[in-house]
Amino acid sequence: MKLLRLDIELRSILNADLQNLLAYSYRNAGELPLAFKHYSRALQLDPRHRGAHEYLGEAYLMINNLAKAEEHLAALRRICLLPCAEYGHLEKKLTEYRRASAIRP
Repeated sequence: MKLLRLDIELRSILNADLQNLLAYSYRNAGELPLAFKHYSRALQLDPRHRGAHEYLGEAYLMINNLAKAEEHLAALRRICLLPCAEYGHLEKKLTEYRRASAIRP
């Protein structure tokens, strides 16, 4: 895994899609600091990267930062001229998060 990660990191330095994929992998492995680093890099390379905004919003929900997640939903609203899947997915996650938060004591 470490060699694969190193290979991907070397190839992905200037590739927003690969940065997003790497971040997604780190997020799903529970390595949130590394996930945030690579999502940020993806958005530096391509500020309109819909996947990075969606997944970064989800990562912020994982650390209970609703305001930052909403920022990325707003970014998707601006980026997607027509309805896009990434906006719909993050909007659904935000709705689920709010519902779950309302149930908690």
